[in-house]
Amino acid sequence: MMGEITSVATNKKGFASLRTTIPMPMLKQWQLKPKDKLKWRWEVIQGKMVAVVERYEEEQRKPKNPRGTKK
Repeated sequence: MMGEITSVATNKKGFASLRTTIPMPMLKQWQLKPKDKLKWRWEVIQGKMVAVVERYEEEQRKPKNPRGTKK
């Protein structure tokens, strides 16, 4: 299993989240550029919370409902 240790930093003032550096192997693999999006999900594996991160492609978005239809 590959991995890397990064640090977290405060985000913009007024935001309740933190930010971290994306390791270079992930940048190269996904060819990430500023403003690209990542999809995060959490799983519990053997009693530990694990984050799974994937590159988010625009075609993964669910289509919006047409006007006048209910969900």
